[in-house]
Amino acid sequence: MWWRRVRYVLGLTALCALATCPTAKRACTAEVRAREAASLLDYLGDRVAAIVATTGRMPPLAAGPTPVPGCCEQGGACSADSVTWDAPGWRALQFSIDNDFRYTYQYIPDPSGTSAVVRATGDLGCDGTTRVDELHLGIDADGKTVTRTVSHEIQRPDD
Repeated sequence: MWWRRVRYVLGLTALCALATCPTAKRACTAEVRAREAASLLDYLGDRVAAIVATTGRMPPLAAGPTPVPGCCEQGGACSADSVTWDAPGWRALQFSIDNDFRYTYQYIPDPSGTSAVVRATGDLGCDGTTRVDELHLGIDADGKTVTRTVSHEIQRPDD
């Protein structure tokens, strides 16, 4: 008689696991896709820091948003294309993406040359929920060191 209870509990546990599996997969996929933005923003921050170390100012040319239209209009992922990153601002930063990607990138310098924002915007599920990751850059008092502050925001369609 006790084995029936054990079978019932095991069956119920299996059903619960199956019911939550798609949710867990979506959360895992979103986390992996979000790492793209963090990685590329960090790389762009390094490129800006290298320029600041030699010139003492932020690169003055704005870049992006790139690509236009966004990746959802291209099936959810944008294909690597060197022409996409051929704008003067991206060339000044020596930046391009060589693999498929899911975010739109933008470099926005302050006219004073002392700060800039690097932004990644993406609708990872193409469901209207937009993730915005920003890397705020500033020049430290020594004039050669770049300070970094990261911010994240989720914008849902019903907000």
